[in-house]
Amino acid sequence: MNRKLGLYSSCIAAICTIVFGVGLTIKFDFLNYFSCMILSWSYVLLTCAYAFYAKEDRKAVANAGVAIAVIYAVFINLVYFSQLTTVVYKTADEAILDAITFRAGSWLFGFDIFGYGIMALSTFLIGLTIEVKTKKDKWMKVMLLLHGVFFPACVILPMLNIFNAGTEDASGITALMVWCIYFAPIMILSALHFKNIKNKFE
Repeated sequence: MNRKLGLYSSCIAAICTIVFGVGLTIKFDFLNYFSCMILSWSYVLLTCAYAFYAKEDRKAVANAGVAIAVIYAVFINLVYFSQLTTVVYKTADEAILDAITFRAGSWLFGFDIFGYGIMALSTFLIGLTIEVKTKKDKWMKVMLLLHGVFFPACVILPMLNIFNAGTEDASGITALMVWCIYFAPIMILSALHFKNIKNKFE
């Protein structure tokens, strides 16, 4: 069951990342928001599977990766569930809607960037726990660790007002597409990792 959790959750995360990329190209906000919510749930489950298989001397680091993944999911679900409910149906005062509508430089945009920064920290911690047995594992470990670079970037850049209201949509979409192209292979490698791993109790 634990191996299957890692396999299925990484597959779902890979699919959601690809769907998100497609949604960006066709500018389908509902698809983008919903796929990111499911991605956050599947990523949390994936970190739990990684924590289960972590060696005893790496359990604390793996558990920290899980805990931080949960924080990421909370931020992301706050952002996108708000867009899919309150913003879409305009069930709040105009001033509130203006504040929470997702756009460059907005309040929830900052939460979104911060949430993905937190996710990057989680991938870095999980990467530290990976026991390399194959070349694919090695690539996955390196990519997880390098993904951690997004943590300081996503936390510091918004404080410098880099993503202000005047930011071009095209540049933001390009950056997100690059992220999708980078992150989807990590999830695919994770699926292959869990497909080949032996259950602890086998």
